[in-house]
Amino acid sequence: MLRLNVPYLRPADLDHAVRKLLHGYAAWKKAEVVPPIDVDEIVEGYLGLTLEVVDLKVRLDLRDALGATWLDEGCIRIDEALEGQEGRFAFTVAHEIGHWQLHRPHYEMSKLAVPLFALEAGQAPTAAVVCRATERKVPAEWQADQFAARLLMPAAAVRAAALVVCKGQLPVWDGLAANRKAGTLDRRLYALAFEVLDAGNFANVSKEAMSYRLLDLHLVKDSAEATLELF
Repeated sequence: MLRLNVPYLRPADLDHAVRKLLHGYAAWKKAEVVPPIDVDEIVEGYLGLTLEVVDLKVRLDLRDALGATWLDEGCIRIDEALEGQEGRFAFTVAHEIGHWQLHRPHYEMSKLAVPLFALEAGQAPTAAVVCRATERKVPAEWQADQFAARLLMPAAAVRAAALVVCKGQLPVWDGLAANRKAGTLDRRLYALAFEVLDAGNFANVSKEAMSYRLLDLHLVKDSAEATLELF
């Protein structure tokens, strides 16, 4: 397995990377790209990679393996346990696309310069980025998560759907920031996410993912945050 030592990326860098991918995909498809974003087609059609659904837990001997990208093979493999969970499956595929787009160039450079990747002790050399449920806070995993959110839920599409649902008046609620800090999602936010998913045709996105996207895009605000903006 590869441990990715990745450079810092700003939100604007991630936005640019996703826009570039979607622009190229739209040109290849010869059609406007709208939700639901077909990540399977992006992988197998536009990027020309192989997409497989396998028992990753057995293949990698890792209980919490969700997906993996074999950089030299040009292959993305998703754990079979995610089949039937459309939101989680699509997000995991989008996450692996993030590794391919954001981190593969650094791997290729490492072949020519100082290695940026360190092999775990006892592992045979293989250019595989393995994504595990317990490693979401690792910088490379965070970047891939952020890429996936932007890919499946383009900002303009989310904003348009939210404005329709909220009739042009975005909500301001008490306790929103505290709930997020505590690692919980507000019930009101879940309900709004469900409506936005329906209004924007985000058929392959989970309510949880949309809830966080609404927060990150500031389409829902905490009342304390909104008050500060008045001064």
